Amino acid sequence: MPFLRNAAEVDAWFMDHGWFPGRDVSDQVPALVDAMAEDYAQAGFPMSPSPAALRFLAEHAGLRLTISARRGDHLLFTPCRVSHYDPEDLAALDRCLGGVGLFPVGIDTSEGSPIDMDAQGRFFYRHHTGAYYMGADKYEAMISLGNAPMRDAEDFFVRPDLSWPP
Repeated sequence: MPFLRNAAEVDAWFMDHGWFPGRDVSDQVPALVDAMAEDYAQAGFPMSPSPAALRFLAEHAGLRLTISARRGDHLLFTPCRVSHYDPEDLAALDRCLGGVGLFPVGIDTSEGSPIDMDAQGRFFYRHHTGAYYMGADKYEAMISLGNAPMRDAEDFFVRPDLSWPP
């Protein structure tokens, strides 16, 4: 993954992988979102994407950004359930954050970590070492992802009586 320092470098990295200003794949989003929502509902954790998550997916769904070509690691922007993270993980993180409407919008295949977005457009990263805040928008999120360490999501918990992972 490139060392990203600003919005122009994030946009350039995305453009290298098929994104362009005004990209619109909104016709693909309902099927992706419906499958994800149904999967979580069947597991007992109903959820739906916020308007912010839908806007992000309408522009970015289907992108596959290379993190490491040598290892075959990518950043995929598609709602998907990661095998070792069950719906309870997402629901618990959402509760800890005060019910912010988290929805999975992607995955970092190098770590097998889901990338979630809340109703405010903020990005969070679930990892086996904990939950992390990536940023207030895609630019902060991508800069944060490439310039670890990310900030602990616990800094944003409004329910300190709860913990993540559940």
